[in-house]
This record gives sequence, structure tokens and C-alpha cells, in this order.
Amino acid sequence: MKKLKIGYIGWLMHDEGPECTTVAWCDIDARKLQDPAKQHPKIAMFTDYRDMLRTCELDLVVISTPNFVHAEQAVAFLEAGKHVFLEKPMGVNRAECDRIMGAWKQSGKNLGIDFEIRVSPCARRLKSLIDSGEFGRLRRIEYLHHQGTWPKTGGNGGWRIDPKTSGGLLLECPIHYIDIFRFFAGEVEWVQSTVGPNVLPHYGFEDNICAHFSFANGVLATMLNTHTHSAIPVVPGQWRDTKEHMNAMGHDMTMIFTLTGGSIAVDFIKPSIMINRIEEWPAGSGGVRVIQERTEDFSRAGYGFYHDSDVMRWEFIRRCAAGKPPVQDPLDAWRSHMVCLAAEQSAKEDFRRVKVDYAPPKGLKPTAG
Repeated sequence: MKKLKIGYIGWLMHDEGPECTTVAWCDIDARKLQDPAKQHPKIAMFTDYRDMLRTCELDLVVISTPNFVHAEQAVAFLEAGKHVFLEKPMGVNRAECDRIMGAWKQSGKNLGIDFEIRVSPCARRLKSLIDSGEFGRLRRIEYLHHQGTWPKTGGNGGWRIDPKTSGGLLLECPIHYIDIFRFFAGEVEWVQSTVGPNVLPHYGFEDNICAHFSFANGVLATMLNTHTHSAIPVVPGQWRDTKEHMNAMGHDMTMIFTLTGGSIAVDFIKPSIMINRIEEWPAGSGGVRVIQERTEDFSRAGYGFYHDSDVMRWEFIRRCAAGKPPVQDPLDAWRSHMVCLAAEQSAKEDFRRVKVDYAPPKGLKPTAG
């Protein structure tokens, strides 16, 4: 097994093991490199990824930068023959996503998109429950997220609220859950989205979207995202900022899977999984009721319950070292982006039903959904 030399852009991880060694870090803010440079003098430091690409001997790069530079950076490293592990989304529009796919196909290297919820404890447990058949067939999925407002300036809020630099509301956090819709229910055929009037004047796109996804197998999924309810707690006369977004008041994020024999609800914030069962009631009547069977506590898992990026990244590294493909085929990840773009288009076109366009980028063959 070859020991891979890895460079990191934006996310200064120090991964070391039989499969890899960290050789380079890159961040456009030189101040962020000062302390790491003292602690790890053998790791090369860069403020321009092009310098890192030109001067470092790399096998793999991990890119965790703002959305609008993903395509530029990923294509550069793929064309140079490097494996690429890329934070979602691939790009801010279809052209950028297609460009990355073309570079990947030509490179012969691995491309991994960080849809880490697929390998999280949350998804693993859900899959075991749903695949068991104990609760019947999947019929509906609901996702609800009340999130805090991104600021106009400071931190990474500025680029996130501009569709030219982020890609829009759904290509940000919600794309993770659209990918999970597909992971459990298969392929989306069409999407319908609607929006309420904006109340956040500094947002360059919708501050809320409600979208409906119709699947080839008859499953229907509904997604509601809004940025106007979760709030920073306030002490009279003094704002108290929170270090973790999960502590914000009013922040909730839940997903419900409705099956023919019960329902499974995920509370990502607590975190926990509630399992309900449908039983005949009253006996012999032909009617039914929903009863709570149990609630499984995952509080020890914390944020890693659903956002276990380390697991996804390390699995990608191990597979590259062993000459194996990534967990998720890049074309499958690309298809999740196409669903997002269709939902965004429907929201802009007043709830028009939009068929998802899965026509593959030039030079790529279609795969089964």
C-alpha cells in the first residue's frame, strides 16, 4: 500500500497513518498559518494553492474552501493527476459541476464529495432499521430545519448569502439532506418548490424554501428550510454569542421517515432516533393507531451523530491508498446536485414542477439511479 502525501486547503487537518502523511497546508490568511507553522515545521505552508500544486509533491488534496472556488481548485488538482476530496457542493452551478466531472473522468484519479452523513452513525442506524423490513415499505420523508441567519459581514456569512458565490440556499446545508433522500429512496423524478416573502434584507436569495420531491418508486419527500427563527440567546444589555450553532435558541433539525408499518424520527440536535409502530386499533376494527415503541439516545455521539467528516475523509484516503474507488461514485454525487438545482429553479419559477435533468456531462455515460 502506497503512503499518500496529502495537502489541505482551508481545512488544516493533520492526518498521519500507515496510509498517509500530511505534507502541506494552504490558507489565504497567512495569520492562520502562523501557529500551525510553529507546531509543525516539517509541513509546508502556502497562501496560494497554485504555489502548493506547483512546488509540492502531492498524491491527494483535501479542499475545504468557499463554494465559488471549488471548481477552480478541484479541476486544477485533477488535471495535475491528484486525488481530490472536495467539500460540498461541487460548484455553484451546473457548468462548474460538469467541469469537475470532466476533469475527474480524464484524470483517472478518485474524486470524493464530502456527503459525510452517508457514513455517519445516524445514517447507519436508519439504514439498519429501514432495511430490516420490520416497519414495512418507505412511503414518505420529511425534513425540517429552522436555522440561524448568516451575517452580511464577518466570518463566512458574506459569501454564503450571495448566490454567485454560494450557489443558493439549497446548495449549502440542505444538499446534504437531499443526498440522504436519494440514499434512502432512490432517484428523484421531479421537484416543486415554493418560497414565502423574504424578511432578511441582506440575503441575495430566498431565506426560506419549501420543496417537494417525487421519486421514481412513488415515495414523496418534503423539505422546509428557513433562516429566520433560530436565534442567539440574549442577556439584557449584552449579547452572548454561542460557540456552537446547536446552542442557538429555536434551532431545530428533524427528519421523519414514514413507512407502511411505522415511522422513524431523527432529532439531529438532541441527538436521538424515535421509533413508532402502527398497530390495529381497536382490535378487529380495521383501523390503526401509531404507538411509540422506543427512543434511542445518541447524545454521546454529539455533532458526529450526523456530521462525521473524519470518517468520510479517512475512508476516502484509505481507498485511494488501496487503489479502490470512493464510497460514493462521483456521478451519483453529481446527481444530488442536479436535484438541488431543479429545486432552486422551481422556487424561482413560482412552484412550477421541474423534471430533474440527469443528462450526464459530455463524455460520461449515464448510470442507474
